[in-house]
Amino acid sequence: MWALAVAGLGCTSNLDCSLNGVCESGACACDTPWTGDVCGVLGFATTPASAKDIYPVADVRNTWGGPIAGPDAGGQFHIYVPIYGKGQLFGAKRIKHGVAANASGPYEFGARPDIAPASINPGLLVFNDYSSAGNKTVVSLWMGDHVVVAGSPDGNFSRVPNFKYPGKANPAPLWHDGAFYLTTQHTLQVYRLAGSTLGAPGVEWSVHANISHASVPAGVTPEDPFMFIDRRGNWHIINHAYDVSQLENCASSTLSTHFFSEDGHDWHLLTGVQPYGHTVCFDDGTCHTYATLERPFLHFDQHGQMTHLVLAADLITGDEGCANRTGKHAGPNGTACTNCKYNDHAGTIVVTLDV
Repeated sequence: MWALAVAGLGCTSNLDCSLNGVCESGACACDTPWTGDVCGVLGFATTPASAKDIYPVADVRNTWGGPIAGPDAGGQFHIYVPIYGKGQLFGAKRIKHGVAANASGPYEFGARPDIAPASINPGLLVFNDYSSAGNKTVVSLWMGDHVVVAGSPDGNFSRVPNFKYPGKANPAPLWHDGAFYLTTQHTLQVYRLAGSTLGAPGVEWSVHANISHASVPAGVTPEDPFMFIDRRGNWHIINHAYDVSQLENCASSTLSTHFFSEDGHDWHLLTGVQPYGHTVCFDDGTCHTYATLERPFLHFDQHGQMTHLVLAADLITGDEGCANRTGKHAGPNGTACTNCKYNDHAGTIVVTLDV
């Protein structure tokens, strides 16, 4: 694992800049919206208030993140959010398909059919099927143990027959140089599937890389990956991460991690700096420090510039935490910041990045 240069002491290579910038004359020049001495922090802009709760409903059913596709040919953005029962964050039965003129919303739901069956948050991958006449664009949602595809973000989606992928929870798929890649919930491996068509007979997933967690701090668990390749060809995975020992003062609790690689094989961990934090400010003059923000999804524009970060959010509890709560998600000393969500209204926010 990479021993990151100490902040403020300069850099000797792009690895010292988290591969989110370049080392120039001993200092990191960061790619927008990455900031900080080692280019390790996503800069947040003031976010429209419409993005505070993407799917507000009267009966307080939960959502828990969801990817954004678009804009499509008509300039519309599409979001796919899993719907959970009140008080639940597992076992989604369907995905709600929302449409908006802006990535920040407000999104309208109901005009497009629900996507089912579903079981957990979908991973989104848009790729070109080179085996099809005319190099067809495919929009795919990866969820639970199956994949659904459509010819545009608008749908209609249909299930790919006889196709499975490693793991089930929170897949992070990627398309690169004629092959599919995937990492799963806890980011221990990257898998590879050769070929341009999902479900091609006789093609199996193989382990492309193992990702060491030796440098992950004791007690910290990375999960919920989002994997991408930047415009210089570097590989990145950002995760939600948590430590159940912290019950209050949630703003200082562990929230996220960032793994990075120059080639997709040899991975490094950014230590001591988190790619995103707990506090988001909105254009109605309010700011909120969230007890937890999970299942990160980065949205990129048509030029490859990241513009928004979709997060699953506990919409109720903030920095104060929920130490005095009891129940099945409590530990011996109370309930951790990351687990307040089980008693609260859980939802989806879309943070505008500072680009």
